[in-house]
Amino acid sequence: MDGLAIRDSGSWAEDKLYYLGRYLKIFSVGMKNKWPGRLFYVDLFAGPGRCRIRENEKEIDGSPLVALLGFDFAQYFFFEADRSCFDALQARVNKRAPQKSSNVKMIYGDCNEAIQEMDLPPGGLGLAFIDPTGISQIAFETVRRLTTGRQIDLIINFPEGMGIRMNLFQYTDTEKSALNRFMGSARWQDRYRQAPTSFNEICTAIAQEYLDNLKSLGYLAVNSDWIPVKTNQNTLLYYLLFASKNPRGNDFWRKIKKIGPHGQRTLSFDQ
Repeated sequence: MDGLAIRDSGSWAEDKLYYLGRYLKIFSVGMKNKWPGRLFYVDLFAGPGRCRIRENEKEIDGSPLVALLGFDFAQYFFFEADRSCFDALQARVNKRAPQKSSNVKMIYGDCNEAIQEMDLPPGGLGLAFIDPTGISQIAFETVRRLTTGRQIDLIINFPEGMGIRMNLFQYTDTEKSALNRFMGSARWQDRYRQAPTSFNEICTAIAQEYLDNLKSLGYLAVNSDWIPVKTNQNTLLYYLLFASKNPRGNDFWRKIKKIGPHGQRTLSFDQ
C-alpha cells in the first residue's frame, strides 16, 4: 500500500486483466520484429493504476501498470479524467518504472476531448484498451478519431449486461442519446419501435449494430470473439469485444481466449 488513490473493483476485474495481459504478451512478442513501425499502447480510462478487490481486499495492478511493467512498447498513452487518479498513476509510473517514464505520455482530461493530444509514431502498430465504467463516458466518434488512418487493435468493454440489458426499458430520451453516442448510430431504436419478438432480440440487434459500425471503420469484428465477464453470481456485466484491421490480430485473440483465467478451456467458432 502506497497511500495513493486506488480503484474499488469486483473480482471480475482480475478476469478482465487476465485477458488483457495475455493479449499484450502475444501482441508485443508476436509483432515486435514483424512490423516495420513502432508498437504503442493506449489506455483511454487508465485510472489510478491500482485496484482493490472488494471481496478479499486484495490489491492488484490496473491496466496501465499491467501494460507498462509487463511489456515493452515504444510508447504508452494514458488518459485519465479524474485528478486524484491521474496524480496517483503519474506517481506510480515514476516510482515503479522510472526507466520507462520518458516513453509514457500522461493525458489529463476527458479522452473524448483530448484524443488529438496523442502524437502517435508514424507507421506504428498499436493496441487500445477502452474500459469505461458506463456508456456515457465514450463516444463512438472518439473511436473513429482514434483509429482513422491507423493500425490499432481494440479491446473494448461493451456493457451489454449492466449498461444495456438492465436499463434498456428505463432509458429516458437523454439516456437513449447517451447510448446512441456510444453506439455511433440509432438504428436500434427503429428495431425497438417495431416491437421485437423478444428482449434478447433487441439486445442482439444493438450488439450487431455496434459491430457493423466497427466494420465501417475497417475492422474485422465478429461476436464469436466476444468474452463474457460475469459476477461471482454468474450475472453478465459486459463483454470484452476485440477488433483488428488485420486477420492476424483476430487469430491472436482467438488463441489467448482458449484458456480462461481459472484454467478452463473454451471452444471458438467463427461467425
